Amino acid sequence: MTLDTPEALTNSLHIITIFATPLHIFGIYCIVWETPKNMGTAKWYLFNLHASCILLDWGFTVLSVPFLILPAMGGYPLGILTYWFGVSTLFQIYLIIGLVFVVCTSILLIFENRYYTLYANDTKWKYFRILFIFLCYFLTFTFHIPAVLNVPDQEMALEFTYKQTPNLPEEIKASPLFILAIDYWVLYPFLFMVILIAGGSLTFITLISRNMNFGARKNNLSENTKRLQRKFMKAIYLQVMLFAMNVLCPISYTVISILTDYYNQMGNNLVFIVAALHGINSTLIMLWAH
Repeated sequence: MTLDTPEALTNSLHIITIFATPLHIFGIYCIVWETPKNMGTAKWYLFNLHASCILLDWGFTVLSVPFLILPAMGGYPLGILTYWFGVSTLFQIYLIIGLVFVVCTSILLIFENRYYTLYANDTKWKYFRILFIFLCYFLTFTFHIPAVLNVPDQEMALEFTYKQTPNLPEEIKASPLFILAIDYWVLYPFLFMVILIAGGSLTFITLISRNMNFGARKNNLSENTKRLQRKFMKAIYLQVMLFAMNVLCPISYTVISILTDYYNQMGNNLVFIVAALHGINSTLIMLWAH
């Protein structure tokens, strides 16, 4: 069985779910009951990140199981939301895109929480952070609404897709394909969100590192506290790197495929297989930190 078929994608993602679910459950236990008391302010931000990773994992591997036909911005779902509950493809697109950026926002807010808790709880930032957090989640759930509300006529979109990808197999053409867009403008909100979240994360990382180095020079923290802070930040950095490899690299492949009209169904399937591994990798890093 090759990796360029719907069956191969579904089976691969279901296997990932079988191995990931016990790890996720153990991860929840560690966060809720094993987080050190002096890291209590970070506990629920960690839980929020872990829960969003679990939801994204299940979205990829069980709930939706998107089968993409890049470079066309379309495909069809193979998950239980379609076959058990009859959820529309358009809503599933909104859901999966939202979950990807919920994870991104959760990572950003962990850095914000560390900066606020350690260095900024008596500064003006405490008056602005609630608005900042609200805007982050507001944009996360709304930035892709324009694309969802401007879906092209499907008959015209499919005709465009068949011309764009002339080597699309007949069995895929016979499937219930759904094309989200045929214009590149829908990529601009995605690019905006990536820049916003990456820029925000780098800003807080820089502020934390600068203050941590300043605190170390002043020697006003115990060695145990400094060790815990360094280990916590190292674990978060590793989680961000893994997220970049597991999610942002597939997103990069997606953008390149769309811009260059490159079609490779095995590559399309690998996009979601690699992305679905993020939950396992992220949980393993968190368990190592604990």
